[in-house]
Amino acid sequence: MVVERRSTPHPGKPLQVVWTRGRDCRELAELLGGDAAFRSSGDLIDACVEARADMVVSRKLLPSFDLVPVAVPMDLPASGFGSVVAAVAGGPHSSLAAEVAAVIGRNASVRASMVCAYREDEEANARAWVDRLLLTAPDLSWSTVQVGSVGDLIAQIPDDALLVLGAPGGTWFQRLFFGAGARLRQAAPNGAVVVRSAPLRVFHVMQEPVYVAPLIGCSEALRVTSHGVLPVVQEGRLIGIVTRSVLAAAPEGSSVADVLLPAIWVEAVDPASAAEERAADLGADLVPVVGRQDSLVGVVEVLPRA
Repeated sequence: MVVERRSTPHPGKPLQVVWTRGRDCRELAELLGGDAAFRSSGDLIDACVEARADMVVSRKLLPSFDLVPVAVPMDLPASGFGSVVAAVAGGPHSSLAAEVAAVIGRNASVRASMVCAYREDEEANARAWVDRLLLTAPDLSWSTVQVGSVGDLIAQIPDDALLVLGAPGGTWFQRLFFGAGARLRQAAPNGAVVVRSAPLRVFHVMQEPVYVAPLIGCSEALRVTSHGVLPVVQEGRLIGIVTRSVLAAAPEGSSVADVLLPAIWVEAVDPASAAEERAADLGADLVPVVGRQDSLVGVVEVLPRA
């Protein structure tokens, strides 16, 4: 079973970005999300859920924050940049680096490309990785380069380019680039953006909920939705669920309260995979989503895998 994401940005559409206070954060947020970029002045998690954020722009990588992908600006050029280059090497954040470079290039109307670094005798692996990244960032031009030092890569990057790369700790290349002396600031020819990926969350895929009250009749509840599961809500709180099979088998004149089943749910901040697991365990096609104090904030439709 698989969740269906309803909020994926279409090509050319800005990301939904939340940004925090800090040097160059607003500028990078507007490069990624345009005028719709949202400033967080309170709880960052609440801001991300409210905005259904695709990305947070922060002054530094937040060690305990993995709700959504993070982008950190490092010395953005005051006079702008003439191109943007993603440095990739098959690590866990390379796909995000390529996508961010593509978005920045599109929104800033500059050339966007990626350079895939590889060690000796691994050129075939580098080309295979480029092919994978082109599935999510098809507009990027690309090249591969064998590297043994930061300088080998920097030599391939135009002096007017903004560099995008993944956070440290993932691959040999990231360890090389962020190693002794943390040479990123000195090495990047025209400023850099460091990105770190995060799992897709329930709030990215949830839809507006359809639900019933406990006192509604079972026959009437059957007409509310064609899904196999229907949330039951009282005073805004999820108190249980009913299934179509139970509603259809209920005696005439029964109310939803008479056939109420224990609530199942996922939280808005859970990984989207949690909804798939919950639905698979219960044989359900719809999973309610709760926020604070068990309030029903959405539902996740879970489709059979092809």
